[in-house]
Amino acid sequence: MESAGLYFYFLCWVVWIISTFFFQKSTIRTFLSVVLLLLIASSTTYVDIFGFTTNVAFLVILATSFILLIKTMKQKYILLYLSITTLSLAYVCFCIFEIFDPVWILFNRTWLLSFILLYLALMLFKGRMERFVFMLAGITQGEIFKCLLWKNVFAYSVMGEFDFLAVLTLSLAGMSTWVLFETITVYLDAVIQKRVKEKQG
Repeated sequence: MESAGLYFYFLCWVVWIISTFFFQKSTIRTFLSVVLLLLIASSTTYVDIFGFTTNVAFLVILATSFILLIKTMKQKYILLYLSITTLSLAYVCFCIFEIFDPVWILFNRTWLLSFILLYLALMLFKGRMERFVFMLAGITQGEIFKCLLWKNVFAYSVMGEFDFLAVLTLSLAGMSTWVLFETITVYLDAVIQKRVKEKQG
């Protein structure tokens, strides 16, 4: 676990505190708080499913992805799935690259992979909610692809380890930071435009 587990627990607790005590009462706040508590509580429990040792927290994330995808995907299903799969393949390719040529991983792999996935998500998806949902789905699907490959090549079949959880939470935290930056930028631009119009008027 070590640093990967620390990233995961720290970010989950921070987001849970923010959502529980600072968000307005809504279905989204309740849903987010419940999911985060389930993730924290189940992150050390593993079950065997179809020959894979699977973290229960991963199952929670998978179920959450399906629920959010159903609510978010309204059209352009093929295009969106291809975009999500692009994100998944980037995740898998990085993991393969890390194994066969680790000397090129000059920085912390969790931060580096999270940055790559965040950048791709920003390029591939436009809406704020869509970016969160499709990033979640893409990284989760990438973990499934990776585990299927690992089982066939290395006979290793653990799904949803803390390395995955850390990358996922850091990527989503990065997206939250970006959305906050965009919101502040739009607000400041509106204030400046208003003052300019007042001076001109």
